Amino acid sequence: MAKKDPAKEEQKTQERIKKRQAQLEKHLVVCPHCGEKVLDHMTKCPKCGGVLVPRGYTPMDPKTERTLKIVGWVIGIAAVIVFIVLTFVLNQ
Repeated sequence: MAKKDPAKEEQKTQERIKKRQAQLEKHLVVCPHCGEKVLDHMTKCPKCGGVLVPRGYTPMDPKTERTLKIVGWVIGIAAVIVFIVLTFVLNQ
């Protein structure tokens, strides 16, 4: 079994860290209230509590949200009814 070179392992770790930092830095924006860097998906600055508008995010239309909730409930209730019916049919 070959020994791992600690220097090579450290170099790989540093490369992974740099790559991850570069990925995260793409998603940083400056808070207009305090000037701190925050992630672009946040709706509230964790530093000053200022309201932020997330980049690339639009909230769901309330009518669409309500429709999705109703559809989810109908599908869930139908699944429970099917389960109950199958339980009675298979137990006979």
